Amino acid sequence: DKVDAIECDAVVLAVGATAAGKLASSSPAISSFDGTKDFDKLRGVTCVAVRLFLKPNTSVSANLNGGSHAKTQLPPDIAKAMSDSPVTVCGAGIGSIDELKETGFCIYDLQRMHDEFSVDYYNDNVEENDQVAVLEIDFYRANAFVDLDDDQIADLALRAVSAAFGTAKIDSDDIVDAVVLRARNAVSHFAPNSALYSPDVKLGDGMYICGDWVDRTGHAS
Repeated sequence: DKVDAIECDAVVLAVGATAAGKLASSSPAISSFDGTKDFDKLRGVTCVAVRLFLKPNTSVSANLNGGSHAKTQLPPDIAKAMSDSPVTVCGAGIGSIDELKETGFCIYDLQRMHDEFSVDYYNDNVEENDQVAVLEIDFYRANAFVDLDDDQIADLALRAVSAAFGTAKIDSDDIVDAVVLRARNAVSHFAPNSALYSPDVKLGDGMYICGDWVDRTGHAS
């Protein structure tokens, strides 16, 4: 069969570490570069991202710090706990929740980070009945519960938020919609000595790679 050739100045592989390892193992052309010799040592962790669209609280919390917007419709106790920043980073083992023994997570108040979810945008563009508070929880090393169904993971996310802040758990009935994304062994696993296996940005003439797992001249992740 005829193969069409595409002429280009360079090829940039914008893929994760584990995907790069699979590409190298199946491509003699890529594996011929010296920079790919340690690709088989690159590891990924399983992550689960949960975006919760919630019934807005009747009161708006304002004058909050750290985000692009200073207001939220999350419950006031959560808004107060996140008053200094719309992002909270949590380590593993919070709240003695079995599923989180080895799982860390980040909590995001997206009403303070995304224009399209902001309270001011809602007031000008969205009917009151269609407004939602938006909370995102991203879990890392989520192997213990990645196979739970979406409803179970959404409830786990609400329990994690409650445990992290010491606040009342948001009722599952307050979830208007939820999006759960699973990335199995796909996110870069940074661990002691993992930087030794990070390749340079340039693999060879005309071949480059990008990503958080690449050695960007002294980056020591």
